[in-house]
Amino acid sequence: MTISGNTPAPLLDARQLRIPAIDMHPSVRLDLQLYHGELVLLHCSEKTRTTAIADALLGLGAQADSVFYREQSWSAMGQLKAQQARRSIARIQSSGNWMESSSVMDNILLPLMHHTIVPEEILRASASDLARRFGLPGLPQDLPADCPAPDLERCACVRAFLGRPELAILEYPLQNAGTDSLPALVSSIQQVRRRNGAVLWITANNTTLGDNAIPADRRYRLLGSQLLELEPDHANA
Repeated sequence: MTISGNTPAPLLDARQLRIPAIDMHPSVRLDLQLYHGELVLLHCSEKTRTTAIADALLGLGAQADSVFYREQSWSAMGQLKAQQARRSIARIQSSGNWMESSSVMDNILLPLMHHTIVPEEILRASASDLARRFGLPGLPQDLPADCPAPDLERCACVRAFLGRPELAILEYPLQNAGTDSLPALVSSIQQVRRRNGAVLWITANNTTLGDNAIPADRRYRLLGSQLLELEPDHANA
């Protein structure tokens, strides 16, 4: 992938990425770039389309050749290299993605324990500290089914940001957890950006899309078959 002039290469680059029609919603073609240090807000109110978009951006769809991560398409990487690359990416899924037979604490810690040489006690301490920032008393030892939904959403944030990701794709983060944890979410996003990473925050909330306290570089609305970039004064429209 060649970038002309002095324009930096995107960290994630989707070119004419086709998201097929789902649940009566029309297909859409996405041209979306996430540059190092950026936060991009995307409004999409349909959960199935949100999941399909996130899957496609991570090279998990049929058009893996249309999405470039670190200047290489997912399809060109091959399976092993793509799996290794995804370890630097955090994702908060719109629902589920918990191992129901393991405690929430283990769900948070185990993925990193398999992919890092950081001692377990340091990981546990870092996770507990992050959990408290998100308004939890500590790492829940309950099974996911026994953990209140708002707390699970906070735990999903802890799991996502614990590993210092280079890229974060957030599907409806904290949608039921209220606004108390919003400062912790924004702070965690800002830490990713300061490390020169990028964040895509997908929301179904018009208030979030238009919130000027959220330091987004660009804001989009998925409307029918079109991805519309919004001017700052029209984000609440």
